[in-house]
Amino acid sequence: MPASPRVRWTPRDMLDRLAGRLQIDLLVNLTLRDLRSKYKRSALGWTWSVLNPLVAVVVYSAVFSVFLRIQPTTGDPSGLRSYAVFLLVTLLPWQFHVTSLTEATRSITANGPLITKIWFPRWVLPTSAVLARFLTLLVEMAVLLVLIAVLEGHFAFAWIPVVLMLMALQLLFTVGLALMVSAANVYFRDVQHFLGVALAPWMFLTPILYPLNMVPEDREFLGIGYRTLYQLNPMVSWAKAYRNALYDLRFPSAERWLAIVVATVVVLAVGFRIFRRLEPRMAEEV
Repeated sequence: MPASPRVRWTPRDMLDRLAGRLQIDLLVNLTLRDLRSKYKRSALGWTWSVLNPLVAVVVYSAVFSVFLRIQPTTGDPSGLRSYAVFLLVTLLPWQFHVTSLTEATRSITANGPLITKIWFPRWVLPTSAVLARFLTLLVEMAVLLVLIAVLEGHFAFAWIPVVLMLMALQLLFTVGLALMVSAANVYFRDVQHFLGVALAPWMFLTPILYPLNMVPEDREFLGIGYRTLYQLNPMVSWAKAYRNALYDLRFPSAERWLAIVVATVVVLAVGFRIFRRLEPRMAEEV
């Protein structure tokens, strides 16, 4: 048999390989730094990752299911009817979305002294901020699955692969948004303040606290139905998909998957394009 051809590495190939390895190492180290600093000198440490959403669930459940009498849909085909579970399966991904964007927006400006002294790929700063919150989300979702099984007798473990796929796509989508807002915030510091204001109405325009069927179908604005306009919000598809997998125990529809994949690809591509365009002068602006 003829000998397989030997692969020859040129100096350029070696430098590119080394640069890629250094970027990965830097990304990992910055992510670990964010995780360590989050609960530094905290007596409860990672327990706060569980307590924070639990307190939110208690408050929202009291306000929306008891006082406002908003009823969750019945899980189809699971038959589950629990507002706490209905809320948690979408609230945890939403909180990841909010905390990631909030931290990533300031990630470059907060590291100004580092950026002005040495060169490194700036994209690792907002990306590491998102990754640190994503690892927290993994812990929270694992605890959620156990709590649902113990308290509700509702076993969603078989749907873990679907949930992990949704989480991976949401991670990429959030990284794309994080690249946009972090780069823009270097040049326009109002971005971080605008984001803080925009996230609150964005939450109420996403079916987290209430079911999607409460949005009227028979009303129109400029000839377009309310629900059609409502579903232009990409987070609607994620909320419905998470609920399908963990509350209904069924596979999200092809329409939901298509909307999620398209939103992820578009936002990630646009995010990287904007970031690369604004990156060269960041050291001067911070």
